[in-house]
Amino acid sequence: MGIAARRTAIMQRQRSNIRDWIRGNNTARRVATTLLMLGIALIKAIPPLRRAVPEQVGLFAQSWDWEMLRSAITSFGSRIYIDQPCVMPDPPTWQPLAEVDEQWRLSEDQIRSFYENGFLGPLTLCSREEMIELREQVWAEIEQPSKTYGFVTGRDRHLDCPAVWDLIKRPEWTERLAQLLGPNLLLWRSQLFLKEPGAPEVTWHQASTYLSEEGYKATLWPADRDELFQLTTWIAFDDVDYDNGNMQFVKGSHRRINTARIGAKDGGGFARTRFKLEADITDDKVVNMPMQAGQFVIFSERCIHGSPPNASPDRRRWGMAFRTIKPSVKVYDTELRHHVMYLRQEYSLENWGAVVLRGEDDAGVNRLTDPPSADAASPAEPPLQAAG
Repeated sequence: MGIAARRTAIMQRQRSNIRDWIRGNNTARRVATTLLMLGIALIKAIPPLRRAVPEQVGLFAQSWDWEMLRSAITSFGSRIYIDQPCVMPDPPTWQPLAEVDEQWRLSEDQIRSFYENGFLGPLTLCSREEMIELREQVWAEIEQPSKTYGFVTGRDRHLDCPAVWDLIKRPEWTERLAQLLGPNLLLWRSQLFLKEPGAPEVTWHQASTYLSEEGYKATLWPADRDELFQLTTWIAFDDVDYDNGNMQFVKGSHRRINTARIGAKDGGGFARTRFKLEADITDDKVVNMPMQAGQFVIFSERCIHGSPPNASPDRRRWGMAFRTIKPSVKVYDTELRHHVMYLRQEYSLENWGAVVLRGEDDAGVNRLTDPPSADAASPAEPPLQAAG
């Protein structure tokens, strides 16, 4: 290793040590957060300064509005919006946004229920017996290194696992999504969620533009944050109930994005972050979502959701989430590497692309990729060690 390379490695270690010290020291973290937000506020207040700072800093100032900055600064870094603030008004009518075959048509009562509660389900994708058979093939593919990211991961496996794609392209799902979001749909993210027996709870959380992934800037860039521009679907590969950690929703909580108390002693854990939402969560508002294998629930990520511990002695809880957007929503800005702050994991986006799930891409703002096909699938390789 040359002198320059050694110097770079030393500087990286030093920066990492400083970041770890700040994360582990509550006072230092709050001081650093407050100073950072004051600097971003200055840059935001004086637009010409944006031309003199790195692009990342400019995107920081663009993504954090004045209410977000005010909350962080006045609380000395302890009260932060969990994502970009927005509201979710009702649509002008309860009519579906796409024409579909009668067997997949949502009733006006179902559409109204979605907007009143923030979620709709359970609905059926396939029979329990079929899912039990299909999930073995899906698992065998997911155990292999991702062709998108180069290591074993549960992220975005719809991009390289034919069994996953064959499952989710069914009209039982796509036609119901279209009635809520519109006739043209792009799939931009998927994520495997495996909760083994004894796994802890996932604390209450919500999202809008996934600013929490990188922390400083949004992941999704809709023209209007207040419109319904994205939907998440959670598909059950196993039977799920309260005992093994089913999804839970706080009905009606999708109308606004809440602040969170960072490092709260009475907070819960989400990935490697500890916080507590400042939201009115009472037992009468909490809805459990038990499902049979093969069923799914559609929800807005703005709806506060989480899951209890898996208290079952011998039953896992396996599901996958799929995130769908209108084609006009820009994903990932211009970045080629995406850092998920709360996982401390970086993903190269060189092989990433959004996939047309239904209709067409009528906006042209995102890089597209073709869905995987069984014919193009390569032979299984020995699995790599999972990252993160």
